[in-house]
Amino acid sequence: MSPAPVRRTVSAVRRRIPRRWRIALRRAAAGARPFQTPSVRELCELPAGTPLLVHAGGIAGDRALDGVVRALARLPEFHLALVCAEAERAAVRELVGRAGKARRRVHEVPRPRAVTPGFLASADVAVFGFDPEGGLASLDVYLAAGLRIVAPDNRVVRDHLAPHHVGDFYAPGSVPSFAKAVERAWQRGTETPAESAEPDAPAEPGVAPVEAGTPGAWRALGAGPVRLGLGTANYAGQLSALAAAISAARPDVGIELVVAKPPATYRYPADRYLHFPAEHRLDVQMAQARRVLGWYTHLIVDAFRPVLGRLNGDDVAGDLPALRRARIKVALLAHGSEIRHPGAHLERHAESAFRDAPEELRERLTTVCERNRRTAEESGLPLFVTTPDLLDDVPFATWAPLVVDVDGWACDRQVMERARPVVLHAPSNRWTKGTDRLLPQLQELHDRRIIELRLVEGLPHREMRRLVQDCDIVVDQLVMGSYGTFSCEGMAAGKVVVAYLSEGPHRVAGVRPPIANATPSTLVKTIESLLDDRPAAVTLAAEGLRYVRDHHDGRRTAEVFDAFLR
Repeated sequence: MSPAPVRRTVSAVRRRIPRRWRIALRRAAAGARPFQTPSVRELCELPAGTPLLVHAGGIAGDRALDGVVRALARLPEFHLALVCAEAERAAVRELVGRAGKARRRVHEVPRPRAVTPGFLASADVAVFGFDPEGGLASLDVYLAAGLRIVAPDNRVVRDHLAPHHVGDFYAPGSVPSFAKAVERAWQRGTETPAESAEPDAPAEPGVAPVEAGTPGAWRALGAGPVRLGLGTANYAGQLSALAAAISAARPDVGIELVVAKPPATYRYPADRYLHFPAEHRLDVQMAQARRVLGWYTHLIVDAFRPVLGRLNGDDVAGDLPALRRARIKVALLAHGSEIRHPGAHLERHAESAFRDAPEELRERLTTVCERNRRTAEESGLPLFVTTPDLLDDVPFATWAPLVVDVDGWACDRQVMERARPVVLHAPSNRWTKGTDRLLPQLQELHDRRIIELRLVEGLPHREMRRLVQDCDIVVDQLVMGSYGTFSCEGMAAGKVVVAYLSEGPHRVAGVRPPIANATPSTLVKTIESLLDDRPAAVTLAAEGLRYVRDHHDGRRTAEVFDAFLR
């Protein structure tokens, strides 16, 4: 037999021998005990020096492993070991199938009877996907193995790892942030202990320090004197921004932010995540009730959502008796459709967004907002709204301005210098922005080569920032009566913003936003007037940057809540 067929035959036989046996035979040849449990690196058949990530906490959807696998495309030198039980093998193979060209660097490792520190120690970095219903046991095994740990930025996990100085954190749901955290962990893992040690920050008694410049930069819930809970919707990350703003303004406030959503929507930092279906479970409700009723002194209820789980109902009204008995000071926070009445809006605004909303949706939103207004009125609790137009619906409310990262959106590009200014419209939901009504007008201007229209839908937030910074004019919502988060981001980037502003509620709020006011029927005239007087448009953009810094960088919003937190 020629050498080539011999080699193929040996190779085929080798493939039929289970990997664990092959490793045991090699270990025996090297003088080791042949049936000693091999390490995770040996099971991956990787040489020392090859960067190896390991996940040994179980394969579950709420561990965001799909994002971890996708991140391997950004980490071309790293391998990933997924330690799994027999019942989890199908899920692992599905993950591997989605890894694309990186699938050869994802290793399915059978779970031994006991996942010991010795089994894991040959890896370089442990990946911890935070399971809100699980414990921290896998973290302790990683710690005992001496591994650096990459984890979503979650206050519970951060506090658990803080004494050990081995955690590298990333923004939940962000693949680029995860990749950078892995690179940091690898770099720190190759440093000497003296080089990698992280200094302890000074802290107030019972209150953890704010970590500036990181996701979730708010002071942890401590021993007091003010222990503030926030939850549970976190629309557009507004609770995360509010937590950071209050923490920066009030050194006496410790905060816990709880988000109750499906795991796929964990885009913004929080302290605890309640997997949405689990809110209906008794054990989850009891654990949440013990935490809220036994520890909080203050609570801001977001979007009238329940805070003790779903067994008391789908809104906060069922939780209020228990919150009162616990003597927790409660405030309500609303953002839009949960308190905006469709019928009243149609009466107030000739070009109301609700003219485009499906009838079934209008009926459902009417039921929701009437129920929530009744809760607000009967409870007598302080009510805050994030956009001035909502003062028309609940005139007894207080405006708490939206919070945006003003510096993060800033750019140096001058506006209105191009012959054809770039006009950007980016609807998150077409009917709430009036897109289908305004688009023909913008398309006409584009076809006449007066503007360059960019219509963007479904783009990740980080890419949207680049497009905003590159445009001249941002056209936001023209059918609601106020400006929203996208308008604030446009102003922060120094752009001219066009939106429909209802005069009355903004006068009540005491502000005159430097925004070009337009509806779908007046949009063309508004755009043409901006082009006819470009110096005035540039001045308007500059005023917008000053306005958003004065009202929307978090300082004024924190001041609004100051009396409630006293």
